[in-house]
Amino acid sequence: MNNPDLYSGKRFRQAIQHFLLGRTAQGIAALIFTLWLVRLLIPADYGTYMVLWGMVEMMVPLSSLGMLEAVRRFLPELAARGAPEALLRFVRWMTLVRLAIMVAWAMLIAAFWLDIAVWMGFSALHQDTTILAVGLIVTVIGYRYASEMLECLLEQRWSQLVHAFMPLGRLAGLVVLVVVDNLTLERLLWVDLIVSLICFLLAEFFLIRKLHNLSGTGDFRIGVREVASFSGHMAGFNLLNAISSAGALRILVARTLGVELAGIFAFLQQLLMFIGRYLPANLLSNIIRPMLISRYVAGDVNVVKQGMALLWKSNLIIIAVYMAMIGVAGDELIVLASNGQFSDIGMIMLIMLLGLGATSQRQLVTMIMQIFPYTRQLSYFSILTILTPVAVIVGSDWGLLGVASGIALSVWLTSALTLFWLNRQVGRINLDWFGFLCGLGLAILLATVGWVIKDEFGSWGALSIMLLAYGPGLVLVKPLNSLDMALLSRGLRQHARFLTFFARKK
Repeated sequence: MNNPDLYSGKRFRQAIQHFLLGRTAQGIAALIFTLWLVRLLIPADYGTYMVLWGMVEMMVPLSSLGMLEAVRRFLPELAARGAPEALLRFVRWMTLVRLAIMVAWAMLIAAFWLDIAVWMGFSALHQDTTILAVGLIVTVIGYRYASEMLECLLEQRWSQLVHAFMPLGRLAGLVVLVVVDNLTLERLLWVDLIVSLICFLLAEFFLIRKLHNLSGTGDFRIGVREVASFSGHMAGFNLLNAISSAGALRILVARTLGVELAGIFAFLQQLLMFIGRYLPANLLSNIIRPMLISRYVAGDVNVVKQGMALLWKSNLIIIAVYMAMIGVAGDELIVLASNGQFSDIGMIMLIMLLGLGATSQRQLVTMIMQIFPYTRQLSYFSILTILTPVAVIVGSDWGLLGVASGIALSVWLTSALTLFWLNRQVGRINLDWFGFLCGLGLAILLATVGWVIKDEFGSWGALSIMLLAYGPGLVLVKPLNSLDMALLSRGLRQHARFLTFFARKK
């Protein structure tokens, strides 16, 4: 076996430490940047800027053509037991092909930029200056792709360094523009382009250095046909995912409701992104995925299924708590976050949170289907994602509330059908419905209490009491079961003892 300790429990725990530190720095910087920017830009500029980033985000799946998923699936296996030069050759070709695809997309968009900008509803002032965003397609997606490879090798230290540098660099650039009193949309895009280019070069440097330190002595190889088959199945999934991605929905809102309402929608999306990023299935996906792949390759399928069950339950319980918070003080929280720019949209945020619950579950199911692998079936299920942009267009007749409701309904339908099929296919996943209902019931109870005492203590007082009661409430309802604790003990060792307060004995 080549590099037998690459995915050991010790490296897993080290990766978690680097990951959490990097994600904390990244999250704080990104949140400050988002909340400050909405205060500095006028609504038209802010909406245009967020739509441009929506275009970049949409290009992530659109330019992947299954390659990112192929890297996630095969790179850990090659690193663990690959033949000499097999790993280096795989990374080299996957990087070059993906870079060629990104450059081709960027050139195509640049050639038709004026028509695209007009279609998205940009003003005449913004149609020429915003072409800078096309360069972000190469630099942003490029650095994320290289960082994904580092994470597949459990090199979280360097990957998280690069990820954290992006919001920190953007924040530093914004500070400079404000200090010299020269903040414009064009100069802000220049900051993004320069910082993302530095991230791209750093990520490639760290990846090359890591690869040269891995000397393969195994006999495992990945054939071109196998990679092409896997990528081909995922290509259709990526293309359909692109039209239902957060970026594509943002562009559709700009097209149907205007750039300024798209700015409000994008602001709520950003808040949801911060929440979604720290859900367990998303937060730890790039650490857990290589570990689950190594367990699947070793034939330990039950660990894979139990890992999914734990992440499924954790995601939904946390989403339920956020929904309780928004239900009690949603309008006040949004007004505070936007400095009064946006008001009376707490209900829209609540519905979007409900949709986030389905989106996070679908991302988890997608990861598991790639591991088993059911990539062909996943591409079939991805056809259902067409419902989401259709729901946005139909729902736009009722404004942002209709858009949010349409998205939530469509993603829950897709998520539920896919999970139902997977559960039957892999021989029943032990989803802990009792533990989930305990967590959900606690959130509903606290939200109800918050509403009852809201008139007496005010929104902030009710929210504070609700949050203070949540921790002891979890200790009482105990949403974790013995299987969850066995899996957590396997990965966290002695640190898992801190979670025993939330676990049932049977």
